[in-house]
Amino acid sequence: MVCMALLLMLSSNVQADSYRCNRKLVRDGDSVSDLLRICGEPNFKGKGTETVEIKGVPRKVSVQRWHYRQNRRSLEHVVLIYRGKIAAIEVGGR
Repeated sequence: MVCMALLLMLSSNVQADSYRCNRKLVRDGDSVSDLLRICGEPNFKGKGTETVEIKGVPRKVSVQRWHYRQNRRSLEHVVLIYRGKIAAIEVGGR
């Protein structure tokens, strides 16, 4: 059981609902302006197509992918942006 939980945590594409920048959190649904104010500019911006849940329904949409990594030893977090809001947060990137 412990091994299974560890494998899930080390997965290259684990979904998270929040990301800590310094001492503050950004969460799904927060605006891009909040993300920039709390975390600053990302290390890299990209675009892609992802399936995200919109009002409880999974849909394939175009998103921006903002990549954050606080230091060499931390995991990369990819924040998916859809229509000016955080749609999802991936831990470990892709």
